[in-house]
Amino acid sequence: MPELTTQFDAALSAIEPTTDDKDNAPKAHAAVSEALAADPVIADWGFKPILIGSYKRRVSIRRVKDVDVFGRLTAVDDDVLPKELLGEFERVLRKVFPTVDGKVRVKRQARSLQVAFPEFDGLYVDAVPARPWTSLAGLAIWQLPKREDGDDPNGWQATNPEELTAITTELNDVHHFDGMYVPTVKLLRQTRRSLLGKRKPGGLTVELAAVHAFRTGRVTGPTRADFYVTALQETGTVLYDAFVLGLGLDDPTMPGEKAVIRGTDEEKRALANAFLDAAAKAKNALDSTDKCAAAKTFRDLLGKAVDDVGDTDYVFPMPETCNADGTAKRFAAVTAGDRTVPAGNRRFG
Repeated sequence: MPELTTQFDAALSAIEPTTDDKDNAPKAHAAVSEALAADPVIADWGFKPILIGSYKRRVSIRRVKDVDVFGRLTAVDDDVLPKELLGEFERVLRKVFPTVDGKVRVKRQARSLQVAFPEFDGLYVDAVPARPWTSLAGLAIWQLPKREDGDDPNGWQATNPEELTAITTELNDVHHFDGMYVPTVKLLRQTRRSLLGKRKPGGLTVELAAVHAFRTGRVTGPTRADFYVTALQETGTVLYDAFVLGLGLDDPTMPGEKAVIRGTDEEKRALANAFLDAAAKAKNALDSTDKCAAAKTFRDLLGKAVDDVGDTDYVFPMPETCNADGTAKRFAAVTAGDRTVPAGNRRFG
């Protein structure tokens, strides 16, 4: 069983957000939050911003392109419609972040305002208004404008992003998966990106499915390879049940509710089947005695990412003794009397 620990560690390093992104993301978040908080209308609605999303949960992968400002409006009246909330957010943000050199920085979306930060290498912030809501099960959560119809007075969508942050922290702690949950989710997100690119569903869907996968008890170690392969299989099974069998994906943050997943039925089925196919290949690699062939499989599944200087390359490096095509390198034998000797690996005994 090729553990390939060095290679998995290198892959995680290669998909980790850059230092610049880690520095710029909180700056952009603060700028948008402060702009909204300074407005008297929004402040009167009890505006309390919080950072949410994959960056907050530490499961984002390179590059970080967006940061989410979850604008909790704790005192907003029930009769204020989604379009009014979005309109006030838009008014404030367009004033604070005006058009520069013909480039519009604020874009209104179905349920949020997107603010571009060109000075931060294309980073943007999504600011979404949210109002308090109590679910039918008595859970105190939030509602945000529904993506499909933001002008509908009943166009609200329930959400509980803070709970997903809590779940991530719990599963990653010493009493559960002892620091292996977060890196494994990163590898799953990178696999989705490698297999499907920009197609929907996105990384959040994989992350929600991974929560259920880890909770089955069938995602196990001890190595990164073991966690990755078993997580691929179990996450693929959750996605298959949800999208191919048509059971829907349970929202782990809101018991009794199904997650709202973007994408067509065909795209959702494609994600599930891609993960199960990847899991089968990964399991064969894990069970193989051929280290080079196994490394090639993992390299193909995890694909490429942009490095620190903007170049794109595979994130999973091949072992030094392996060729890029998954075959072992051939080393010349030494014959008595040879004037030159091939370099060794500095291992003795």
